[in-house]
Amino acid sequence: MRHKIYALTPRLRNIYLSLQRFVITIIKNLKIMDEEHEAKVQRLIKDIDITELMGLMMRSGNRYSRRILKFFRGFCKWMPIMLMLFHAYGIWEFGQHPREMFVPYRENMPCYAFIYFMLYVFPIVIIFASRFFYLCWRYRIPFFYFFGMNAVHIVGWSWYTTNDMVESCYTIMLLTAMFYLYGFVELFLTKSKIGKKICS
Repeated sequence: MRHKIYALTPRLRNIYLSLQRFVITIIKNLKIMDEEHEAKVQRLIKDIDITELMGLMMRSGNRYSRRILKFFRGFCKWMPIMLMLFHAYGIWEFGQHPREMFVPYRENMPCYAFIYFMLYVFPIVIIFASRFFYLCWRYRIPFFYFFGMNAVHIVGWSWYTTNDMVESCYTIMLLTAMFYLYGFVELFLTKSKIGKKICS
């Protein structure tokens, strides 16, 4: 475990070692963390950003903590992208046919609300979870996509996508693709040897 500690910044390493000493003291005294120890721990982590604390747990926490945090980090990275791609494919397929998606019935409004929440609200909620891991802006592009799709539904004032919304959805899809194009160009110019030569 100690070889992982040296990969941390000096500040986080000192905090980790202090927390470790507290835990050892508690174990030796065979009692759970009392108010005094809890207050000391709170003082140590008072000015630490949640992203730094999560990074500390992912590097130096126990095996279960590391695995569960890595799982959630991967979930926050890739799940919004997968939902965006599936949704974009569905909109594209829907736009190839002249008929509406389905005939709405008032009795089915709870079902429409549930589908709307799962497709358009739930992915946006993940943005709060992604804050814990300080993901770069490229992994947050899907959130702009779903914000745009929500705007299309608000303007169309409908729970579900209609034929009149298809062109607006295509516009959001094109804008999202332009964000990704910009991101890849930036990566090429800043990370690749050829890009660095071009910009030097």
